[in-house]
Amino acid sequence: MSISAVAREAGVSTSTVSRFLKGELRVSPETEARIRTAMGSTGFTAPRSSVRHVALIIPELSNPYFAQLTQAITDAAHHRDIEVSVLVSDGLEAREHRMVSACAQSSRRGADAILFVSMTGSGALLSEVPENFPFVVIDEKLDGELAEARHFVGADNFEGSYRATTYLLSQGHRRIAHLAGPERLGSARDRLRGYLRALRDAGLATDPQLVLEGPYSESFGASALSRILRLDDPPTAVFAASDIVAVGLSSAAPMHGISIPAELSLIGFDGIEQGAWVTPQLSSVVQPLAEIAKQSLDLLRTDGTQTEPTVRLLPMELKIAGSVGASTSSRS
Repeated sequence: MSISAVAREAGVSTSTVSRFLKGELRVSPETEARIRTAMGSTGFTAPRSSVRHVALIIPELSNPYFAQLTQAITDAAHHRDIEVSVLVSDGLEAREHRMVSACAQSSRRGADAILFVSMTGSGALLSEVPENFPFVVIDEKLDGELAEARHFVGADNFEGSYRATTYLLSQGHRRIAHLAGPERLGSARDRLRGYLRALRDAGLATDPQLVLEGPYSESFGASALSRILRLDDPPTAVFAASDIVAVGLSSAAPMHGISIPAELSLIGFDGIEQGAWVTPQLSSVVQPLAEIAKQSLDLLRTDGTQTEPTVRLLPMELKIAGSVGASTSSRS
């Protein structure tokens, strides 16, 4: 039987069934139940991936961004009847190496593919992965020649950062601080490059005092606010390389008597749900998590053949909310 027969039986469109089976569409539990019942009654069997069990190695789950990325991947895998085991490396290089080696070389883990998100950027661990083992790097590029032979799916960090900084410039801001991520991470370097390029294209010189580097944490955001407020010429806007950093800054603002956005505009990066919980709601460069999950699973192979390594940089969305306003000078 065909997908169209399943769609008629379930009372939904053929496109809905097709996208659901590909992991491109989330539906309500009731709709999913109707689709699966219709599949059974019509005898339709969805094409099965040769990948049955994926090990997802993630740095942490306490950062909402990684938790939401994990959810997006498990949702997409569920639609394909793929089991996912989530392993947490705590962002430690030695643990990343150990987990990758165990999953790629030992049947104990039961995984026949790996989706890997690093917090160190170290490509040395790829020496432990057989060439024909399905392995896709997500979100954070790895360094070294071995990484060039592996698929990568992530967001265009440079472009997202450039758009965020350019938007702040369009609102009249000229003193814009950047709370950068750890320099060892390629994503943090790309976000810093986007910020610097936007300033250069606007004819502005870079003030090193306005660039602060730190971990992706709320505490860094809070401490960074104290540091930039002590400057002789403090910024009127901040672009944070992570939403969790921006949330930390926003939460600390009332303690310093700072009103956002009246006295300080703020844009984060990632698009985590928690950005909508702070007041005012956080403006952010939103990661395309559902598309990252889908394309990562699409690239998995287990037939033992070598395919050309693919690098997919996906576009991001700049979502402006209440945390950005025009600069005081442009309002006057």
